[in-house]
Amino acid sequence: MNKLRIYIHIPFCQSKCQYCDFISYDNKDYLIDSYIDSVIREIELSNTLLKNKEITSIFLGGGTPTYLPAKYIRKILSKLSFTNQSEVSIEINPETVTKDKLIDYKKMGINRLSFGVQSLDNKLLRLMGRIHDKHTAIDSIILANELGFENISADLIFGYPLQTLEIYEKTIDEILTLPLKHLSCYSLSVEKDTTLHSMINKKILPTPNEQLDRRMYEITESKLLKYGFLQYELSNYAKKGYESKHNIGYWKQDEYLSFGLGAHSYYNHKRFHNTYDLPTYIRNIKQNILKQEEIENITLNEQEKEFIMLRLRLNEGFSLDTFKEKFSCKFTEKYEQIIKKLTDDNLINISSNKVSLTDKGKDFSNQVFLAFF
Repeated sequence: MNKLRIYIHIPFCQSKCQYCDFISYDNKDYLIDSYIDSVIREIELSNTLLKNKEITSIFLGGGTPTYLPAKYIRKILSKLSFTNQSEVSIEINPETVTKDKLIDYKKMGINRLSFGVQSLDNKLLRLMGRIHDKHTAIDSIILANELGFENISADLIFGYPLQTLEIYEKTIDEILTLPLKHLSCYSLSVEKDTTLHSMINKKILPTPNEQLDRRMYEITESKLLKYGFLQYELSNYAKKGYESKHNIGYWKQDEYLSFGLGAHSYYNHKRFHNTYDLPTYIRNIKQNILKQEEIENITLNEQEKEFIMLRLRLNEGFSLDTFKEKFSCKFTEKYEQIIKKLTDDNLINISSNKVSLTDKGKDFSNQVFLAFF
């Protein structure tokens, strides 16, 4: 059976964060029932694509999946065939999860929790527009562990306006005392059409400091390493054996199907997504219409470029033998001049049949990726 990864998008939130540009709403609760019915129907209509596939991971993201009553999550998962070996993750806002919900999640087969902590500084959390505080985040992670969840992850943001090095270091030090197996530490990206972008443009908040951002990145790696968290991807750290199987699948170009509003899929060397308009999505599904938008056939050349970019995100990089096997050419010959420039600049390293980013290359990863496009 071919392996397949599944993403489910839940676009509802209690409150939208200042920096968020995901497709999510904090004022459309009246559509929740119709939306969940639509997601379930979309899965049913996609039965031929799911047939004879081994679902290796499922990720419920958003939005805020835990904002919804657990019965909705159970209804969705009941439509998917997965095993105890499958990694089943759900994104959690600490303010919206309860003991009863966590117990229900465990019963329905969810075995990995991803807490959107972002910071353990209350002032910064309010500035971000987060609805939880420091103690809610800490207490919910401890509760999940006490209820038997072993695979627990937390997300942090660094480089946020008014976030000092001291504030970030304190968050790292405190988060490392919690029963976590995985940490995702993201450098802030200020996206257009967000409240944060508007506030920076209006000079209400300062522009993020790139030098401070890089210093925070360096501190992240050094502190986490002392506690047994190994960096396996540019923004992700895990204790051995607890790397995110779902996200690794993205970086290794595994096939994935996504369900829900605006959800993107990669299947049979095609990339496509659902409509970004919520009423249109619900209306189409009610009429048994699966309308895929911006269908893009990924050529072998494009697959090759993406292979380089995505694999270099991983600390392990990629092997020259794997590249030759997949694309019937030698990486070192085809990209000889680019390789020379990047190695001379100490951005990539080639040794023992492996290509990977150097420490400096991680800091300038976008520059490395662009060199191949």
